[in-house]
Parts: sequence; structure tokens; C-alpha cells
Amino acid sequence: MLSNEEAKRLCLGLIKADTVDEVISLLKEAGFWDGPKYWRYYGDRENNFSTIGNQQSRPEAALVEKLVNSVDARLMSECLVGGFDPEGEGVPTTIQDAVARYFENDSKAGSIRAGKIKNWPNQKRTEVARGITLAATGARPQEGNPCFTISDVGEGQTPERMPETLLSIDKKNKLRIPFVQGKFNMGGTGALQFCGKYNLQLIVSRRNHNILSAHGESHDDDQLWGFTVVRREDPDAGRRSSVYRYLAPIGCDSKPGEGGVLRFSADELPFFPERNDPYKRTSEWGTLIKLYEFSATGHRGHILRKDGMLSRLDILLADVALPIRLHECRLGYRGHTGSFETTMTGVGVRLEDDRAENIEGYYSFALSVSGQHMTGTIYTFKKGKADAYRKNEGIIFTVNGQTHGHLTADFFRRLKVGMSYLADSILVVVNCNQMSGRAREDLFMNSRDRLRHGDLRTEIEKALEDILKNHEGLRELRERRRQEEIKSKLEESKPLVDILESIISSSPTLASLFLGGTRISNPHKPRVVGTGKKFEGKAHPTFFRFKGEKYGAVLNRKCHINMRCRIAFETDVVNDYFDRDENPGRFELEYETNGASKGTVMSRSLNLKDGIANLSVELPAGVNEGDEIKFESTVTDDTLVEPLKNVFVVRVKEPGQPKTGGGKRRKPPKDEEGEDRDLPSGLNMPNIEEVKEPDWEKHAPPFDKYTALKIMHAGEVPENGEDDNNTSTVKQIYDFFINLDNIYLRTELKAKYIEPEILRARYIYGLILLGLAMIHGEVTLEQEQGEDDEDSNVNIEDLVYDVSKSISPILLPMIESLGGLDLEEIPSLVESGESD
Repeated sequence: MLSNEEAKRLCLGLIKADTVDEVISLLKEAGFWDGPKYWRYYGDRENNFSTIGNQQSRPEAALVEKLVNSVDARLMSECLVGGFDPEGEGVPTTIQDAVARYFENDSKAGSIRAGKIKNWPNQKRTEVARGITLAATGARPQEGNPCFTISDVGEGQTPERMPETLLSIDKKNKLRIPFVQGKFNMGGTGALQFCGKYNLQLIVSRRNHNILSAHGESHDDDQLWGFTVVRREDPDAGRRSSVYRYLAPIGCDSKPGEGGVLRFSADELPFFPERNDPYKRTSEWGTLIKLYEFSATGHRGHILRKDGMLSRLDILLADVALPIRLHECRLGYRGHTGSFETTMTGVGVRLEDDRAENIEGYYSFALSVSGQHMTGTIYTFKKGKADAYRKNEGIIFTVNGQTHGHLTADFFRRLKVGMSYLADSILVVVNCNQMSGRAREDLFMNSRDRLRHGDLRTEIEKALEDILKNHEGLRELRERRRQEEIKSKLEESKPLVDILESIISSSPTLASLFLGGTRISNPHKPRVVGTGKKFEGKAHPTFFRFKGEKYGAVLNRKCHINMRCRIAFETDVVNDYFDRDENPGRFELEYETNGASKGTVMSRSLNLKDGIANLSVELPAGVNEGDEIKFESTVTDDTLVEPLKNVFVVRVKEPGQPKTGGGKRRKPPKDEEGEDRDLPSGLNMPNIEEVKEPDWEKHAPPFDKYTALKIMHAGEVPENGEDDNNTSTVKQIYDFFINLDNIYLRTELKAKYIEPEILRARYIYGLILLGLAMIHGEVTLEQEQGEDDEDSNVNIEDLVYDVSKSISPILLPMIESLGGLDLEEIPSLVESGESD
């Protein structure tokens, strides 16, 4: 077996190795690579691939689990050094409490601001971050995959305990510890499958000697450094799946395949990076994990730049409990000192820090679904600023600051949301800390990187659709953005709209589909938005009452049994009242039915914007037509002497028809004779904008020579007016963007076989009719399938974009060829086909 110096030299060589080949060479030279007896099953389970291979689907999500383990290790270390049992009494009850106690010296104990790094000065963030680092070494993008080394000054592990901790699976190591994030004991093994050809990973660890002093030693080797390499072995003749093993040669002669990890004595090791030197700072204890040739696909570039790993970690650790220091240490990158290291604090902290510079607006909301309470914040970015904070994420769901799943930005483009103009400018953060453990298990996969399909997710999505669609602040911003884009084009596009309406009206089929026999004008004429006095809210409300009513008034409403009831309140409190750190407001809603049964409303949402709080309530389960439900809302916080209460009474009506028109028939008024009449299809005459090559890049996604038609949902307008319950039909508004420099149109124009004006007109109106038909089909399909059908969330904007691109090569030739077809040619064409 290796001497102390030989083991130390091997460990240092493995730390500094940056390729799989180097690692294999070092292990072969030591005589370990080809010796089966030296390798022990990870988790002491031969079928460990069933667990290890069934985790995170993306490399950055797997990497996050390693960082979370390092945060846990630092908190555990502080607890153990203090002489406490992490599972016993007297320990922090939450991660936030632990950060306050161990890194703020309990100076803010009891304060809602305690334990949140967004309240720390930059100097303190940097100082603490040096205790957890991530360094990139090895290959640059053009050369291959980089290596990532994660180091921490956490509790560390003794060589004898490593098989039971760092190298274990499915044990209860952290299950009953309240102030850490990890609980499934998968050891961050999801990262292994992204580590090069053999999935190689190095683990080096030494127990914090202060913990050994406080709790005592149990083995002669407890003061030593332990290290091992994990590898993946392919299926063999007698095994149908891969298996993971780790190097454990100590004592393997007597127990082959059941030995201990290598170990050696040293006062300290070069553990931490300094600027772009990956192994400059030394440490007396802690844990180092190196991931060789990590497949950071799409994020292999400089980790601190806009498209690097930092941006991905920021969104996945949205409100990380402790800051982490990132270092770019690969050779060949140039820059000043600050170009190679920075502190990662999570996108939540960055949004707070950058609010004035990049954020256009932010709004908080409270949400309850099936009795599960959540809070959230809607951030709207100034144009072009969102990409610095998110990629394709639209709504992220966090637990203890870690993102557990997300919905893409396409969510904002759903017909039920209608925020296409803001899809590239919104980020919604939903805090799920208050959810029960079971509800979290129902919503999130154990891998903590994606949402689980099920009833709870469906209900949450419906509630979020409702919040976003009806949010006054978002509606105003959407209209302002839309006006900015089309204001100068409105007058120019008027002839297009007139001609299009004439074409549609001339065909009975087209008229019945798109116009319902009436002319529809554009409801969004340019207007000045936001010219009134700016709202300045108070820290705490002096009133909270029904909009337009005196405090104490009882509001009476009617609501269809299958719809939500909406109530508007007015107040003088700031927008983030219900979701801020210090003295947040609390909103509760209770009800009683027919003066008897009582309960707390299980599903409701409340969003607050500039003095208006909009409440959306799902009627309680079990109510019937004719029931009378009395609701009592309560608003309070720790400073209010008396809570602010409001009462409203709802009479339950028969099921109502969906708001969206189209595909349905309604009976004529009672006193009017005649057949049933078709409702309008739910489509308003589109606004049309011609796009040419110089403006391609102004669109998202950008146009190119193959793009033909892009549509954007721009809201909706009532068809027949609305009652208090918003039960009228509505028309959907879409804007159409036509690419007049499409390569196939330009090719046809060069042929000069017909007037260019006619070709362009055929191209424009052909695409518009195609788009209208596809939208009409989607609206009709949604009504036929109902709101609960998963297929109703198909993104019609993407569908039109893709289909129009595919049809553009044949559109003009098809129109020309079929338009020239005469009666004499038809028999010969029919006869040329095959008979039955």
C-alpha cells in the first residue's frame, strides 16, 4: 500500500489533473485502475445506477446540488463546533435562522431581515463567499469540456465516515436536520453522469478539528485527510446496467471490494483558488470535489460572462443561503483582476441590487391553491435587460432559495395569459416555503430540477394564468410596449386592414369565420398611458376597503358556479406590502355558506398595484346553485392596532359560458324570432405591420430570410360589454408581422411574370388568412376541449411562425397555379388519378 508521502502526492496530482486521461494515468501508475478489489460499490449497492442515473436532466442543475451540499456543510460545521446535536434541541429551525445565528452572531435575532444575504454589505458577502468556491480549470470551449472544482470549509468528514456520508445513498443523514436543504441523501450524485467518458469525480475531505475537539474522536485516523475517485463501469456479461464504484484499497486484501478510502497526514492542502490561480489558498480542513471534463453544454465559455455558468447558477440558486465565490482559472483568458472572480448571490439579490437600473416594475402577490400558501413577486424588466437575469425561465418556484422547477417564458404567451408583448420582459418568482412537505413532494421531483405533472401543478398554473392575465400593471405595460412598436405603423397599415376586410367580407365562408357579419375596428388606438399622478404608498395601510365604497359597506355579488369571483379593493399601502421582508401584511379569507358551514378559502389570489388590490376567489367545493356565501377578509400586520375587515356576499348562479367567443351558438333574445345565430369567432381584425430586413433584429426571436409571418397576442376586447362577473364574450386581439424580405417572395419578384404589387398583395393576404385560420382553429379547439385539457396550452404563436415558414416556398406558386386552373383541365386531372 502507499506510504503517507505517496498517498499525498497522488492526491495532489489528482487535484491538479484536468483531463480524464491524466486521472487514469495517475491511478494506473499507482496500480489501482485495473484492480477490481480496490473498487467499492458506491453506497454499498450494486444496483446504484437505478438511483444515480435517475436524477437531474441538465448539468447545471446537477452542479447546483453540489453547491447546496457545501452550504449545508458550512451550517452543519458551525452547529457542531458549538457542541450541539444537529437533530437535537436548541438548533436553528430554518436555514434562514441558521444563517442569522452563525453568520450574523444573532445580532438581528427575531428580525424578518435576519439571515438574508441581500441585507449584507458587499464586503461581508465576499468574505463569507471565500468559504465556498467553484473554480473552472482545464479545457476552453474550443478544446473540450472544463473541470469544475468545488471547495468548502464546512464540517469535512473523516476517512472512516466517508462511506457513510459523502459516498452513501438513501441514508437519513440530513432527513431530521431542520436547517439544511439536502434530505434525500443522493450525495449530489446527479453530477456524475456529466463527468467525461468514465464519469470520474475526485473527493478529498478532512474533518474540522474544532468539531473533533467538541465531540471527540472515534478512530485513530480521524485527523487524516481522506480521498477517493468515483468512476462508472459499463454493464458486463452478468449485469444489465452500469455501476458506480469508488477507490477504496485500504484493507481490501482481506475484504476485496469492501475496503476503506486512501488517507494521509498533512497540516493543510492547497484547496482554494485566488483570482485565476485554482490552488493558491490552503485549508486545514473541509471538502474538495472535482468534476472532470464536466459536460456543461452551452455554458462551457468563460463562467463569469453573460452566457456562462454564473448566469445559470444565479437562476437555479435564486436566493442562495450563503454567497459563493466563482473563479475562472483556465489558461488563455485575459482581463483585469476582477475578470476572473466574482461573488454569486442568486438572482433574487441581484434583482434587489439592480432594481433602479434594470427593473421597470415589480409587484407582489399572495396565492393559495388547495390550501397551500405561496407568495410571489412579478418583475418586469426594461427592454433588453431580462437576458442578464434569465434565459428561457418565465416562472421559477423556489424552496429555501433553491429553484426546484420552472415554467418557460412561453407561459406568458398562452391565450389564457395574453402577455406576448412582455414574454421577454417578465420573471415571476414563487416562494413555496410555506407549502406542506407532502405538497412539495407532489409538486417537485426529488431531483429538484423540474415540476411534477399532477392536479396541484394544474391548479397552480390556472391560478397564475388568472393573476397575470388580470394584473393591471402588466396590462398597462403591455399596451405601452405595443403602442411603442406600432404607433408609427397604424396609419400606414390602415389600407391593408381595409382591403383584408373587403376580401373576407366578399366570401360567405370567410365572413362567418372571422367577422360574424360586422365590421370590427381596432380597439387599441394610440393613447397616452400613465400621465396621472404617481402613486406613493404608505408603509402600512390606513384603509383597505372595497373599491368605490365606504369602509364597512357589505358588497353583494353574483358569480357563476364554474367561475372565479373577482373583488377589487382600494388602499394606500405600498405594492410589496404582502411579500416584503419587514412587517409584511397578512391577508386571510374565511367564508360561511347559507349561514352555516364555515371554513377558510383554499384557492385564491391577491395582487396589489398602486393602491388597487385585486382578489380572485375560487368558490368553495360543494356549493350549489342558489347558495349564498358570506366572505370575510382580514388584512393585518404586526403594527396595526386593529385588523382591517371587509365582508362581501356572493350568490351562486348557474354555470356560465366561457368568455372567449367562437365555436359556440347562442339563442336569440326571448322576444326575437328566428334561428340560433353564430357568435363571432373570437378574433378581432388584426393590426398588420410590414417588416423589412433592416428591422429583422428588432424582433424576438429575430426574423431571417426564411421567416414569413409572426403573430403576437395583444389582449382582448369585450364583444358585448361586461357585467360585474366578467361573463361576456370577448374578441382576441393579435398583431401580424409580415416579412417582406422573405427569400421566396424576393425570388418570385425577380421572375417578373406578374406585377410586383400583385405578388406582394397575394403574399401578404395569403399569410394573414393562414394565420387567422390557425388562430380560429385554436380558439375553437380550446372551447371544445375545455380548460382542463393539457393540449389547450399549445402555443399558437410558435405554431403560426413554424407553419408559415414552411408554407412560404409554395404559397405564391400555389396561388398562381390554382388561380389559373380552368374547367377544361379538371377532367384530365381527375382521370389521371388512381381509381378505387
